[in-house]
This record gives sequence, C-alpha cells and structure tokens, in this order.
Amino acid sequence: MIWIVLLLSVALGSGAAWVVPTDSKAFKYLLSFSGAFLFATLLTHMLPEIFEHGNWNMGWWIMLGFAIQLLLDHLSEGLEHGHFHTKASKVPWLAISGLLLHAFLEGMPLASTGTSGHNHATGGFLWAIALHKLPIALLVTGALRKSGVRLSTLLGVLLLFAFATPAGALTVNTIHVEQWSLQLLAVAVGILLHVSTTILFESSQNHRFNAVKLIFVLAGMLLAGWINSGMML
Repeated sequence: MIWIVLLLSVALGSGAAWVVPTDSKAFKYLLSFSGAFLFATLLTHMLPEIFEHGNWNMGWWIMLGFAIQLLLDHLSEGLEHGHFHTKASKVPWLAISGLLLHAFLEGMPLASTGTSGHNHATGGFLWAIALHKLPIALLVTGALRKSGVRLSTLLGVLLLFAFATPAGALTVNTIHVEQWSLQLLAVAVGILLHVSTTILFESSQNHRFNAVKLIFVLAGMLLAGWINSGMML
C-alpha cells in the first residue's frame, strides 16, 4: 500500500509537469492545498495521537524534527516547500540530497505499528505525505526539464525521490526500532510542521489577500479534518 500510493503520487506529479508550469497559479494553488491538507492532518490526527496518553515529553522530539528541517533547508534550499533553483544542464545534487533525507525521515512513521498502537501505512498520514510529494515531484520535474537535464538523469532523480519515503519505513522495520515509533513520529511531525507552515506563510505574495488561494487552503484543511475525524472515531 505504501509503495503504490507514494510511487503513484510522484508519477502523477512528474507527469503533470508537462502541462502545469511551475510558475503558474495552478501550481501555487496545488502547493497551497497540499500544505493546508498536511497542516490540518498534523493538527487533527498526528498531534492528538502523540499526546493522547500524556506523553508531554514528546514536545522535545517535535522540536528536534523542526530543528532538523531548519538544517535540511540549508541543503535543499527550500525545495520541500516549493523552491528550486537549477543551473543549465546541471542537477543541484546538494539540494536533491536534502530533499531525499527529508523524504526518508518523513517515511519512518509509515513502518508497521509500533508502541503508539497506530498503523499509519493506510491512514491519513500516508495520504498527507502522498499529497505533499505530488507538487514537489512536479516542481523537480519542471525545473530539471527547463534546465536541460537528460531524461535518464531526470528519471533517476525521480526514482530516488519516490523510493526515499518507503525506504524510511522499510529501514525502521528492518532494524526493529518499533519501540521508538512514537519518537520517530514526533520527529516527522516536527519536520512536517516546519514545511506545512512555511508553505502557508509563503502562499500569499507580498501578504496580499488572494480569495482563490484562500479557498484552496480552506478546502485542504476541511478535507483533511473530515478524513481524519472519521479515522479518530
């Protein structure tokens, strides 16, 4: 399930790059929708799960994840929240490395059920990650195509991005650290809180009101809230 959903999200995003320019309003609306969906999923499903048994020390792990993403931003140059800078016929491997590490870490909570008692491999968290990956795949594909990178290189980068997240889940299952599942989830939540809030803060150009973008943001939040409220019952 994890592999299919995440691979399809990258495939759809990369395919959309042929019809949706990364500097278009459509891309910005998609990015805003995905960021809002991710943010609402964290608030309505993941944070309540982390603190449901009074695990108040988990706040430190969330802050650790937030700090990790601050560091990753220096590598990826903001690629996780919609920024990508390339030079002609060159792949910015440092930025791609930061993105891959981000994708790997966010995939760790998708491992089989650990001490938290929840399985995220089929829940709202999986769909939030998939929706987050879709516009990023579109961005990477569009930017690398524009820079003139060879198709084989482009496909290689996309495959790495597609497999990085399920690889995080596979690593947790392989080395048997399920007892740390709650801590890994908290770190991932911290990482994704940084990414989702950055997307939302940057969604308004020059802090001007944009009614259409607001509609996409509200739609993303309401959809995530509706989906996750059903899962929490």
